[in-house]
Amino acid sequence: MRILVLDDDYILTMILADHLAERGHRVVPAFDGHLGQIFCEQKSFDLVLINFVLPRHNGIEVMERLRQKSRSTRAIMITGSTELLAEESERMVALDVEAVVEKPFSFSEIDELVENRALIIPGWN
Repeated sequence: MRILVLDDDYILTMILADHLAERGHRVVPAFDGHLGQIFCEQKSFDLVLINFVLPRHNGIEVMERLRQKSRSTRAIMITGSTELLAEESERMVALDVEAVVEKPFSFSEIDELVENRALIIPGWN
């Protein structure tokens, strides 16, 4: 699976990208919303793991650009802020964000979402 990992925390992004690559995925790391938008326009991805808060363009803005190109790319939002999650939940649903993972998360949570498409959407039920 071709995966874009987009988070402004360089270390987290690289650890997560390495973890997914070790499981056989082709992973592209990115560290800000502008770079994420460029990658989304130039490449196609099966899955985007995207942080909500990013420099230059936030995760929602990147998802809006991605959805102009592709509705089929799976999207999982990463957040450290439940307040933002509550404020933007309707937009995330409209953008077909299939799951939200709250920081700190475990690799097993990510693996389950990537491989099994299980949903972790706190407070959305």
